[in-house]
Amino acid sequence: MRPESERACIARLQEMDDALARMERELPDDVRQLGAEARRRVATWIDRMEIGGVDLAQFTEAMREISGMMDALTSRLLLVPWDGPKLTHFKS
Repeated sequence: MRPESERACIARLQEMDDALARMERELPDDVRQLGAEARRRVATWIDRMEIGGVDLAQFTEAMREISGMMDALTSRLLLVPWDGPKLTHFKS
């Protein structure tokens, strides 16, 4: 049976992957590669955690890096100009 801490880490990684998947649909072209790289890293760590025996220092550093990537993606999403819904022009 897997220790609670490992289950919590896997659950957090899966949450990160879900968040990245939702972001992916709206990412501007200039950061799509960063989003894909973040998802690849998350998938790698999910696999490593499921196998077991992960070095805590490496995992901590990887989480720091992935979190930084997610922060950058979130910031970029917030800065993307949005014109709002398309207005329909009505004739009187």
